Amino acid sequence: MREYTKCSGMNHTPSSHKVATALRAKSRTGTRIYKRSKNGGWNFKTKANGKVRYFPLGIDKTQALALADQIRAHLILHPFRDVQAMFNKKAFALTKPKPPTLGQCLEALAMNQVSAGITDTTLTGYRQAITRLIKQVIGKVPDDSFDLSLIDEDFIREYKNQALSGIRDESKIASRKRTVNSLMRQVKAIFARPRIFKDYDMEFVEAIRSEEFYKKLKKQYHLPAEDLIEKTFTLFAESEGDIFTMLGLSLHFGLRRNEAFHCRREWFDLDGDRARITVAADRDFRPKGGHEGFTLGSKVIAKSILNKASGDDLLITTRADYGRVLFDDLIKKLRSIGWERSSPLHELRKMFGSYVATTEGIYISQKFLRHADASTTNDSYADVMANDKIKALWAA
Repeated sequence: MREYTKCSGMNHTPSSHKVATALRAKSRTGTRIYKRSKNGGWNFKTKANGKVRYFPLGIDKTQALALADQIRAHLILHPFRDVQAMFNKKAFALTKPKPPTLGQCLEALAMNQVSAGITDTTLTGYRQAITRLIKQVIGKVPDDSFDLSLIDEDFIREYKNQALSGIRDESKIASRKRTVNSLMRQVKAIFARPRIFKDYDMEFVEAIRSEEFYKKLKKQYHLPAEDLIEKTFTLFAESEGDIFTMLGLSLHFGLRRNEAFHCRREWFDLDGDRARITVAADRDFRPKGGHEGFTLGSKVIAKSILNKASGDDLLITTRADYGRVLFDDLIKKLRSIGWERSSPLHELRKMFGSYVATTEGIYISQKFLRHADASTTNDSYADVMANDKIKALWAA
């Protein structure tokens, strides 16, 4: 709410115990000013938002009266804070909002998570990204008191320099630049909702917003070795419970791990030639980027997933911290059969994308993966699957 004030400089008389030794003066328009001591400076006194406020006017009475008249006139026409900023910079500096600390930033995000449509996964990603950015520069995990206004152009430049320090191999440099771009994209996203941080001074964010990404670095996706693909299908076939569900939805239908974790029975449609899974938002889940849509796959696999899942609605019913435990267990199992890539569970989605792109075309693959742009599918999710034996693994 804009804080306007009713000027009391003309009508308000200070209480007797405060002005017993004060000197007073009044302009021709009736504006009153006060001195607290004989040798002190003049002050204009008013009330704003239920509090007594003072404007220091200097020691020259004539100039003080003229300035008080200006202040009084501005208070009638403008919000108090605007007048305070214009005439009382020292007092304004004391009440001006301060930049948030790291802890205050994360708390504001958490408090506004639902209204801003931020998923738990996204919130965790924000926390990790900004913490990693700061840690890279200061050399330790920052505590909650870290002043975010320290993140200026020089700070970001130092982060980039340190992130690339000591790397000579061109492919590794390109990979690290992609990592830097990804982190900076997340940090920028944190502050893309100004309403969340309305109580703070956010001038520092301009340095983050204006920071340029490294030029787009394409990295064509390549399928893993064929024996590893076969081992992955064997692992799926031999799995049970939630592991079977997660592997099946990722490998045979291309669902992201968070989509698989929140998958519901009502998403399945088995009436057609192939099983159809429609990824849809609900009260507790929102697809990445808000991209709802469907994917098609084997009816045999879909029936197996539904039969082995224990939940009556959600296929995976346990919540709270179980997701992290389940994901860690999945990654360990994938590592045990030879997966060395950084996100092995996501690699199953990429293999599915390559299978669809090879057998049905890049635009169908884009549709099933729910990418906004086919170039994303082509660059990062689609390799030619030439071996018919490997393609047959999806045709079960």
